[in-house]
Amino acid sequence: MILIDKTPPKIDSFKMVKILVVEDERIIALNLTENLESLGYAVVGIAASGEKAVEKATQLCPDLVLMDIQLKGNIDGIQAAEQIWESLSIPVIFVTGHSDQSTLERATIIAPFGYILKPVKEKELSVAISIALQRYEREQLLSAILRGMGDAVIVVDKEHRVKSLNKVAESLTGWQVSEARERLLTEVLNLVDEQTQQPVDNPVTAALQQDAILYLRENTLLMSKNGTTIPIGDSAAPIKDNKGALAGAVLVFRDISDRKRAELAIRQQLEKEQKLNQLQTQFIHTVSHEYRTPLSVILACSHLLENNVERLDTEKQLRNCQKIQNSVKYMVELLENVWLYKQAESGQLKLNPARLNLQKFCSQLVEEYQLMHSDRQEIQFILRGKRTTACVDKKLLQQILGNLLSNALKYSPDKGTVSITMTCKNNRVIFQVCDQGIGIPLEDQPHIFEPFHRAANVDVIRGTGMGLAIVKKAVDIHGGEISFESEVDVGTTFSVILPMVQAEPSSVTLPEFK
Repeated sequence: MILIDKTPPKIDSFKMVKILVVEDERIIALNLTENLESLGYAVVGIAASGEKAVEKATQLCPDLVLMDIQLKGNIDGIQAAEQIWESLSIPVIFVTGHSDQSTLERATIIAPFGYILKPVKEKELSVAISIALQRYEREQLLSAILRGMGDAVIVVDKEHRVKSLNKVAESLTGWQVSEARERLLTEVLNLVDEQTQQPVDNPVTAALQQDAILYLRENTLLMSKNGTTIPIGDSAAPIKDNKGALAGAVLVFRDISDRKRAELAIRQQLEKEQKLNQLQTQFIHTVSHEYRTPLSVILACSHLLENNVERLDTEKQLRNCQKIQNSVKYMVELLENVWLYKQAESGQLKLNPARLNLQKFCSQLVEEYQLMHSDRQEIQFILRGKRTTACVDKKLLQQILGNLLSNALKYSPDKGTVSITMTCKNNRVIFQVCDQGIGIPLEDQPHIFEPFHRAANVDVIRGTGMGLAIVKKAVDIHGGEISFESEVDVGTTFSVILPMVQAEPSSVTLPEFK
């Protein structure tokens, strides 16, 4: 939306115009004053040097300055006019007897509002002042419009030299209008590709060549004067004079950082939703597949108990009950693992750290698993280093080590050895779970932390493919790292590195590892 200043600077035609005369010849100055007053203008002062001209313009704030070029003092009329325009935005008309080419070229550079040769004729003076004031009023209105715009605007001539830029353009490019004026646009507006960081063709060039409105391509960055980059969107349009000839171009652009962030947030949310939908689809497939066997076991055992209770001895009855219980536990574990992963994926699983004796925690974990697998494998716990306590999330750590230890035992041969090593150093705790099992094939290794993924060599070993996915999420929530080394038919070692000091806790309910 364009915001226009409701009170743009303008010269009131019903108000007497105030003029400052700058002339070092006293008689000529008085003659100019007489002519101006006869035309209805108010002469508010006379200055004989460039320094005095700047000083009186600052004090008196005239509507217009009539300026001789050759003046006494250290600065001439051209330099004084430039200072007055840059600091006060007061229009200047040159009144001089010098019409040589070099003087005209110097005067033209600062774009004066008029140029009158001496001796001055009253009619020429009246026309020059009238034209200058009308031009000034139009330019001030245009400046007010540009200042009020929320977009950055740069105006160039047909040689691509900057003529004007508004405050927003100054802010984005880092160039002040006084620095940028008459520079090539490519110096002020440095555009690069976001991906390649290579220069991008400026749309003004094409707009002038094709005589059409053109838009900047996507993923373009503006490199400001101080080297910072800003994503921008823009358009360039040619400017024509009243005869239809190309006079230059206008470039309108804006900072699209907020839009980029919003687009990124939407894409991330869509990706998250897609992953959750994929998870739900995989869940349905896995449940339908994985529940078939335990449900069949439950059905068969319950049917056997119901119809043959009198013929079954106590031991067989207990064995069938145990099968039913194991099948139910397996199904509950699958549901809890899927629920836990979905909590982590949706960002609802938070860190809740507390001080924990890691040696005691690992010893108890090893003892529990050794009790369950006493007839199959040996579990070793190796402690390295003297420090044994850290501030970690106990339930998340239970998920990490419990799943890794469970997998190591599940995929290791009978009478094999599984070890868990803990090392505390440099404010980090390192856990390594090592087995002598079936290993992970190379083609499966890039996908091993994906939910429901199971390696090709697991054969008939029961599993849901959720354990390592949960481990990865729990490690990430801790701000830690996880890696592994594996060789088929040799074994696997998982390494987990966690920081020993965690951030402030946030409460969330996390189920105990089953």
